[in-house]
Amino acid sequence: MRSPNQSIHNGRRVDEINMTPMIDVVFLLIIFFLVSSHLARQENRHAVDLPSASSSIDSDPDSAPINLTMDASQQLWLGATPVGLDDMIAGLRQTKSITETPVRLRVDQSVAYQFVEPVLHRINQIGIRDLSIATLPSNRQAGVSP
Repeated sequence: MRSPNQSIHNGRRVDEINMTPMIDVVFLLIIFFLVSSHLARQENRHAVDLPSASSSIDSDPDSAPINLTMDASQQLWLGATPVGLDDMIAGLRQTKSITETPVRLRVDQSVAYQFVEPVLHRINQIGIRDLSIATLPSNRQAGVSP
């Protein structure tokens, strides 16, 4: 009895490779990367004019921070969802390991500090210690005045 993976061609037994499972896996990987890239873009979808800074530390590309955005109208966004200050805290508390999860705060440059300070204070109260404020690199060189 011959196995389903073998056929006889000109009197010789020829093994065949079934490509269907490999094609299925490749299509699943393509779908996975399309969906994950869409969700990653959705995290930063709310555009803000970030302030510039003369010095900065590059963020770790392997970490996946929670994006918290404050736009020019002082509206808070947790990821892609508009939230109030209390909803922001509740959403951050739902994170598995809140003390180790990095949070990236993106604030529009036109927002006064008086609106940012309560957000920073509440984030500190719930125990988040890994907080970064997103900025753009400054075009000025050291020692050169504008």
